[in-house]
Amino acid sequence: MLRFVGTRLITVVPLLLLLMLLVFGLVQIAPGDPAAIIAGPDASAQAVAAIRTELGLDRPVWEQFVSYLGNVLHGDLGTSYTTREPVTEVIARALPRTVTVAAFAMLLAVLVSLPLGVLAAMRRNGPVDRGLTGASVVLMAVPPFVLAALLVNYFALGGLQIFPPTGYAPLTDGLGAWLEFATLPAIAIATISLAELTRQARGSLIDALEEDYVRTARAKGLGRFWTVGKHAAKNAAVPYVTVLGLNVGRIVGAAVIVEAMFNIQGFGQLGVDAVLTRDLPTMQGVVLVSGVIVLVVNLLVDVSYGYFNPKVRAR
Repeated sequence: MLRFVGTRLITVVPLLLLLMLLVFGLVQIAPGDPAAIIAGPDASAQAVAAIRTELGLDRPVWEQFVSYLGNVLHGDLGTSYTTREPVTEVIARALPRTVTVAAFAMLLAVLVSLPLGVLAAMRRNGPVDRGLTGASVVLMAVPPFVLAALLVNYFALGGLQIFPPTGYAPLTDGLGAWLEFATLPAIAIATISLAELTRQARGSLIDALEEDYVRTARAKGLGRFWTVGKHAAKNAAVPYVTVLGLNVGRIVGAAVIVEAMFNIQGFGQLGVDAVLTRDLPTMQGVVLVSGVIVLVVNLLVDVSYGYFNPKVRAR
């Protein structure tokens, strides 16, 4: 297993280099001169040229990339054009908000979709299965921002008023305060993934239950609980985990709009603000960190295949 994990780690290295090359290319293809943006509209040509020299923008592109690569490896993502702060500090303030809410959303999606998917598979073609399948189709068609508006209208501004309509409380303020602000955004972000994962869990388990080894286990008198839990579930987990990993990108995308609606001021909103203000270093940092998160999640998904399916480790 360790050899399998090590092999997968090695394959991530060229992907990281490619990611950093693409992120570096943002500055090269972005319209406008970064030096002129920093200097301001009233700056002289000499001031713009001085800033360009200071940033190293007058050097060959390959030298700029090598310098950028070295800075990234040392944890230096540049300085924000708008706040004049290191981009790493700006991201460090915003990222935990998005990560905690997104992790909560993924946890909700997994904890709800697994039992619902198993229930639908065990009651295949029954009323429960049809009801859950129909509900999942409806939920997959509802955009996160629409669901967020409905949740705020009913649970924050309507008759119940259980949760605050906007804002955010960090975990350092206590789990209760954090849950109070994070629950509605997490539900809005998680719903589409929950519906898709429920359908995936149902389909994967149905396929696994039709395999010969499951029929053999049943013929030997093994109970339904042990047949599903010990034999079918582990094989059905591979496609489920694959879809779970793919939903990370969807959750990051949904967080951009949902964060704005709930005024969370998280990582997604930071990226939007960077685009609107043409803050290129922050844009680069947001894209790079987002790409690293996706690569790490995909790596974890890939490693999980070796646990769920020992044949993968032998390849």
